[in-house]
Amino acid sequence: MIRNLLIAGSMIALVAPSTLMAQSSFNGTWKFDFNSALPKKVNVWLLSDGTYKCTSCSPPVDVKADGQDQPVSGQPYDTISVKIIDRQTVELVEKKDGRTVSDEEFTVSSDGSTVTDEFGNWKVTMTRIAKAPLGAHELSGSWRPLKVEALSDKELLVTYELHGDGFSMSRPTGQSYMARLNGLDAPYKGDPDIDGVSLKRVGKNTIEETDKLNGKTVSVARMTVSPDGKYMSVSVRGVRHGTANRFTMRKE
Repeated sequence: MIRNLLIAGSMIALVAPSTLMAQSSFNGTWKFDFNSALPKKVNVWLLSDGTYKCTSCSPPVDVKADGQDQPVSGQPYDTISVKIIDRQTVELVEKKDGRTVSDEEFTVSSDGSTVTDEFGNWKVTMTRIAKAPLGAHELSGSWRPLKVEALSDKELLVTYELHGDGFSMSRPTGQSYMARLNGLDAPYKGDPDIDGVSLKRVGKNTIEETDKLNGKTVSVARMTVSPDGKYMSVSVRGVRHGTANRFTMRKE
């Protein structure tokens, strides 16, 4: 789901050893710019005859669209409910261990050319590239991401501060940690999808972060600060589903 791509934006932390304290270009508050590199993955859905299918999901999802929690396997969530509100609107709720991890509302435009996916403080707009089959719900078809918007700036900000030979990371949305650049696990707080993090330097201006849940790697991110210290390019590789995404951040 798009949400999972966005969640990758919060999986970032930077650490500099005491011998490189002059490398203060990592320090400060940064703002995400996901539109600088929107994911190219096309979302393919089919909502017809009382069933919902996501063939672009990995693995594919095929459940009843009756508004009830349906079990799934191989996803970051273990149940999903699909509720048809009307011909243009669908609600998807994903849960993990009975707790809601995503509550999305998809709304197809009146001309059927775009769909918006709203969840939390995020809004994603997608454009249609393949029509819905005859008789299927308007959400059916193939959609390419067009624009990502945050309804609040707090979703876009992350702050790093140097503490001796380590860095602390904090976000207005509640995620935080303190870690060292030694490859050892440190606690990651405030995110239900991540509970540990390890970091290492892989270049003069590049840090690699490995995020974990219950000791298993969830994603690996590489962050590179530009020579002028104004921008940071980020690449995120999702281990479980083999995804790859890139975006940039701008220093505030």
